[in-house]
Amino acid sequence: MQTGIERVRIETPYPEDHVNAYLLLGDPLTLVDTGLPFAKSQEQLQAGLAEHGVSFADIEQILVTHMHLDHIGAVSAVQRASGARIVVSSSARRIVELGEEEHRRFDAFYQAFAREAGSDVHWESRIWMQKYDWRDVVYVEDGDRVRAGGRDWRVMYVPGHSRTDICLVDADGCAIVGDHLLPTISSNAFVEPPAAPAAPRPKPLLDYRASMERTRALDLKIIYPGHGDPFSDHRALIDRRFAEHESRCQQIWEALAAGASTVAEVTARLFPKLQGPVVMLGLSEVQGHLDLMESRGQVTSSMDGAVRRWTCATASAR
Repeated sequence: MQTGIERVRIETPYPEDHVNAYLLLGDPLTLVDTGLPFAKSQEQLQAGLAEHGVSFADIEQILVTHMHLDHIGAVSAVQRASGARIVVSSSARRIVELGEEEHRRFDAFYQAFAREAGSDVHWESRIWMQKYDWRDVVYVEDGDRVRAGGRDWRVMYVPGHSRTDICLVDADGCAIVGDHLLPTISSNAFVEPPAAPAAPRPKPLLDYRASMERTRALDLKIIYPGHGDPFSDHRALIDRRFAEHESRCQQIWEALAAGASTVAEVTARLFPKLQGPVVMLGLSEVQGHLDLMESRGQVTSSMDGAVRRWTCATASAR
C-alpha cells in the first residue's frame, strides 16, 4: 500500500455504510473529502486525523472529489479552523458561488424531470445541498496539476456520477477517485440540470461510460475510492459495471415490451420497494439507461402531453 495516503472512515446513514476521507501527508498537508456535516461525522473525522497527529487547524489544502454532501459536509468547518484553500472542479463553480439561486434551479429541474417521467415524486436539492461560505477556492480543469501531500497529481474530469466529479492520479499509478469507481456498489449516474441553464438535459450515463473508458485506459496500481476499501484491477471492475449496464438495459426493454411506457412505470416495475423522495434515484437510473438504449437505436420516445412515452425499436436490447 502506498505510504503517505491515510484513510479516515466516517460513518453514514446510507447503504454505503461509510465514506472515506484521505489525509495526504506531506507538503502541502491535504485532506481529500470530509464526510457529512453532522457533529458525529466531524468527531470521527477529527479522531481519524488525530491518529496521525493532525488536527483540523493543521490542514493546508482541501481537495473535493465531487459536490455531494457526504463528501463536502465538513469542508467549511475544516477551513474555518485552518484557513486551508479548497480545490474543486470548475464545474462546481455555479453551485459554490450562486448558493440558493442554484438550489432553486436544481429544484425546478427535478420537478420538470419528474413530470416528464410521469411521476409525482418531490425532490428538493436543499435536502443534500448546503450553503457555501467557502473562501480561497481554486477551480481546476481536466489535465491540471495539483501539488498535494508531497507529490504532483493530475486532475481528471470524470462526469457521470455527478457533473462535478474529478479523480486525482499520480505518477506512481495511485488514483483517488471519489465515487467514480466503487468496489462493492455501482455509482448511480444521477440526472442533473445542465451547467448552462439554457442547455439541453445532460445524459449522465453516457458521460459516465465515457469517463470510465478513459479511466480504463490508465495503468493504475491502487485506487482509493470514496466508499469501500482501496483496490486494484480497475479494468475488471469497469468491465463488470459495463456488463451491469447491459443487464439493466435488457430489464428495461422487457418492461417496455410488457406494457410500461413511461420512466415512472418502468421504475415501478424494476424497483417496486422505492417509496417517497428516493423514487428519484430509480427514475434517474432508468432514464440513464434509456438514454443509452436510445443512442443505440433500441428505443424511441415521444411526448404525450407533458409526459414522455418510450417504446421498443428493436427485437431485444442484446
